Amino acid sequence: MITILTFILITVIVTTTAYFINTFVYAKSKDYSVIAAAVVEETLKTIGGLIAGSILYLHITFGVIEALTEIKIKERVSVLPAIFSILGHTAFGYITITVYRLTGNVFYGILSGIFSHIIYNSLVIGLVNSIKKP
Repeated sequence: MITILTFILITVIVTTTAYFINTFVYAKSKDYSVIAAAVVEETLKTIGGLIAGSILYLHITFGVIEALTEIKIKERVSVLPAIFSILGHTAFGYITITVYRLTGNVFYGILSGIFSHIIYNSLVIGLVNSIKKP
């Protein structure tokens, strides 16, 4: 049985690692960061979740941390992106564990999470860009 403290430590490692990798990739190539972020985050969350004992809880916790970061970093508080962060990462986690349980293959679970995340990111970016255009 894993302790809450160990779960928190693993979550901090996963979120911090994802943050630094995503920041680096974004600085090098904004165009590929949407895909790279999905690959990095879904891989780290799922492997971290396996180690921590709950893939879904780690995905949810990651979403909460991302939501808090979203609220903290933005100049004006916008709750909607924070809510969608939590819901999105929860959905990616659910999809990942569902495919993993159906196939017995964690790699297929991770791939399904990655594809879902890429589709989600593409839809969100398309929506945001369409709102910004006059």
